[in-house]
Amino acid sequence: MPITELIRTQRAVRQYSDKPVSEEDITAILNAGRRAQSSRNGQPWYFVVVRERENLQRLAEGGMYSAHVAQSAFTIVLVADNSPSKDMGMSAMPHSFDMGQAAAYLQLAAWELGIGSCVVGLHHTEIAHAVLQVPAEMNARIAITFGYPLPVEQPKTPKKNGRKPLSEIVRWETWS
Repeated sequence: MPITELIRTQRAVRQYSDKPVSEEDITAILNAGRRAQSSRNGQPWYFVVVRERENLQRLAEGGMYSAHVAQSAFTIVLVADNSPSKDMGMSAMPHSFDMGQAAAYLQLAAWELGIGSCVVGLHHTEIAHAVLQVPAEMNARIAITFGYPLPVEQPKTPKKNGRKPLSEIVRWETWS
C-alpha cells in the first residue's frame, strides 16, 4: 500500500482481537522504528517490548488513559536517556522529536501489516520504571499498544474524516 494511503487510513486502535502477532511482524515493526530519522543520527531510543499479560496489566496502570494496554497483543515502551548529550550540549530533556519520529515509523509499519496501534502517555512513570526495571536516569513516558483491530461497525451514513482542511492549518511564507 502506498505511504499516502497508509497515512490516510491509519487510526488510533484501542480494541484488539485475541489474535497474536508473529515474531516476524514484531521484528519488522521494531526495525522500522530503528530506521527512523534522528537529530545528528543520535538514535536516542530504546524499545522495551512487553507481551506478558501480567506485565501489560500492570503497565496499564501507568497512564490516565491507558486501560487498553492490558488488551494489546504487545506494547512497546519508548525509552530515552535523560542525561545531557555530550556531543550536542543538550539539556537533560528527552529527545522528543526523535522519539516522535520513531513512534510514527513504528505505527506506520504496523498498519502496513494490518496491525493497529495507539500512542499512550505514561503519566505515572514510577509504575513503568518498576514494571520494566528501567533505570532512574532513563525516561519511559511514551508507549504504543499494538494488535489486530477488532472489527468496527461501519455507520450507515459515512462521517467526515475528522481532519481539518489544509486551508485551516497551512500558511504560506508568513502567518498572515
